[in-house]
Amino acid sequence: MPLALILNELLTNAVKYGCSGADATQIGVGLANGNGFELYVEDDGPGFDLQSVRDRSSGLKLVQLLARQLRGQLVVSREPSRCTIRFE
Repeated sequence: MPLALILNELLTNAVKYGCSGADATQIGVGLANGNGFELYVEDDGPGFDLQSVRDRSSGLKLVQLLARQLRGQLVVSREPSRCTIRFE
């Protein structure tokens, strides 16, 4: 259940904020299994700094809490604009 809620929130954010203004937006989703698992959602948008939006975004707070339930963590990168949940 936590993984489904995380995915829902990250996809919603990608649609709301990741659109670059073009007619089409690419949103990628993946789940990789290497040294643990990585769930990621990436988009064409400019990305964001997690520290600067942490206090304003209840959705990202929820993602971080749900990631902790999986004994994981949220990692955000800007190029590409990607949110990754790493967990065992």
